[in-house]
Amino acid sequence: MLFAALVGLVSLISRPSFAEAPPSIDPAAQHLPHTDGADLMVRPSNVGPLERLSRLRAARRACDGPCVTPFGSRLGVSGGVEARSNCVSTCLRLDFSYVDPESGEIRVGKTSPDPQRLEYAGVTYQCVEYARRWWIRNLGLTFGDVPTAADIFGLEEGLKLPGRTPVPLGRSLNGAAKRAPRRGDLVIYAPDPGDDEWRFGHVAVVVDVDLDQGWVALAEENYDNRPWRDPTAYARRIRLFTVGGRFTLMDVQPGAIRNPEGGRIAGWVYPLTTR
Repeated sequence: MLFAALVGLVSLISRPSFAEAPPSIDPAAQHLPHTDGADLMVRPSNVGPLERLSRLRAARRACDGPCVTPFGSRLGVSGGVEARSNCVSTCLRLDFSYVDPESGEIRVGKTSPDPQRLEYAGVTYQCVEYARRWWIRNLGLTFGDVPTAADIFGLEEGLKLPGRTPVPLGRSLNGAAKRAPRRGDLVIYAPDPGDDEWRFGHVAVVVDVDLDQGWVALAEENYDNRPWRDPTAYARRIRLFTVGGRFTLMDVQPGAIRNPEGGRIAGWVYPLTTR
């Protein structure tokens, strides 16, 4: 049963997610010869259960270190929601977080100790878990289960607490969006099947925006597992450009022109009825 449970869990977290050409690009272009970047426009192939199990075992071994910061150490806090270290980005521990929507109290375990009071947040100290906790605490919203962080971009509704009433979600396509990111939006990173660090994408919460200076501040877990740049407000800032009235986020800090370890941003997701 343990084998079946592990295979089931890793099947969930390893399910392929979107990786298609942006709508502003002719999809046929990715199939033309001499097309630089076409490798990122191809959907990842399915993997079998043995490969999934192998990936899970590798993720569990990554938790043995060396860690960027000790597992569970505090990295920062934003909106009353603490972020903690996941050791390294490829680490996966089979524990789950449950949060009290009223107090923000977090309980960690294999199952919820109080299903009537606590909301499921996700796999402990992963990026999706932090995004859910931030929404629960600050917006009174949550969202359904997703195979990967990148799959949040395809969600059509969230859930209003208490009662879990459906709330429609919108999304803005990076580079084509007419709506700028706002506080509380979820910035979604696209997956890169060929990179273990980015295989499942990433999600971070927008906590501040400066359109004049061209930056967005993010709160998150499991990006680089380093202490936040401002431990009382945000993890890091990234650049925001406006060209022809449309907005583009780049995973590069203000004043910089490159980020060798950064990822590609697909866009941002937000509730439609509370804005």
